Amino acid sequence: MLARVLVLNLVVAAAKLVLGYSTGAVSIVSDGFHSLTDSASNIIGLVGLRAARKPPDADHPYGHRKFETLAAGAIFIFLVFAVIEIGRAALKRLAAPAPPEISWISFTVLIATLLVNIWVVRYEGGRGRALRSELLLADAVHTRSDVFATIGVLVSLVAVALGYPLLDPIGGVAIAVLIARTSLEIARDTSGILADRVVIDEDDIRGVVMGVPEVLGCHHIRTRGSLDHVFLDLHVWFPESMPLRQAHSLSHDVKDRLMARFPQIADAIIHIEPPPQRESLIPDR
Repeated sequence: MLARVLVLNLVVAAAKLVLGYSTGAVSIVSDGFHSLTDSASNIIGLVGLRAARKPPDADHPYGHRKFETLAAGAIFIFLVFAVIEIGRAALKRLAAPAPPEISWISFTVLIATLLVNIWVVRYEGGRGRALRSELLLADAVHTRSDVFATIGVLVSLVAVALGYPLLDPIGGVAIAVLIARTSLEIARDTSGILADRVVIDEDDIRGVVMGVPEVLGCHHIRTRGSLDHVFLDLHVWFPESMPLRQAHSLSHDVKDRLMARFPQIADAIIHIEPPPQRESLIPDR
């Protein structure tokens, strides 16, 4: 899937860069660099997904899924470089504005690349939601920003054709701002996974646990991981008089119900314990 998207992004980036440098339009060159970062992120994604699919081993008992998250974080780095390059070119042109050469070919190429990017966003976003892959979703967000950037470039070229050449570098600055916003969104999502941010609301988990007969309560509910690969651990209270074998059997019932309700849970560790002696049976947080 990513290989197909990579080819399309390379074609789009090449078309924009050739057009931008031949016409001298900073906004088109900026959009071309933006599309080029799409291609770079696809390559990173292919490497990241390959590593993420490896099964757990002695050195990585939790698996290799965070390599996918690291790959998504690398997209952020490429976006930062794109912002720097685009901002530099746009500011340089603002200091010495020069009207680019605009023709019907410019609009034809940009509209064609726009249609390609719209298809890529729909295709990649749909597959990312279906597979619950943060990498595919991050890449779809990246490409979506390219759609808005190309629309902005088309608007700026119309303004240039109407006699407002200053709007060409202004369009480049707008693209830089758009890419910066996208990079912050990706950085927020990937850093949350790497920092073990909560994935599933603990009240939702508690509701499932309390539906198991003879469970008196639960606490210390913790989840971490990515959207499609969650690790859960929690403490479940059973009556003090309950035999250990029975409590152990019921804990498996709790685990089965949790994994049926939340199929994204890769593993759940349940600690069996009696209810606290000096506390009410209302689960704490």
